[in-house]
Amino acid sequence: MSKARSEYRILVVDDQKSMRGLATYFLKQIEFQDIDEAENAREALMKMQTKRYDLLLLDWNMDGMSGIDLLRAIRSVPELNQIKIIMATSERSVDKMDEATSNGADHYVVKPYELRDLEVRVKKVLAC
Repeated sequence: MSKARSEYRILVVDDQKSMRGLATYFLKQIEFQDIDEAENAREALMKMQTKRYDLLLLDWNMDGMSGIDLLRAIRSVPELNQIKIIMATSERSVDKMDEATSNGADHYVVKPYELRDLEVRVKKVLAC
């Protein structure tokens, strides 16, 4: 039995405040409620120490540790392997998409994205 959408815990990680806000808005539009935001990888890792997330929406290009490096770090910790991760990038390159999935991303979305783009991917990775 799957959970109700309102029960999923989601962390949006993006160094652009406007993109975090848009992602959070879209997720609320499709009935997710427990959504946190982090502006960089360090903040995301700190939040992940105190809360167990079901899904990360993770920006690829961030200052400091990149999203792909954070993805690799998360996938190297067995206790965190249950977290579903959707990479968000403005690059439409097939190589980038392949790199994301080969490093453990469950899906990817190209920015800028629309509500429907995000909804399809989130529903697919969470099976809800």
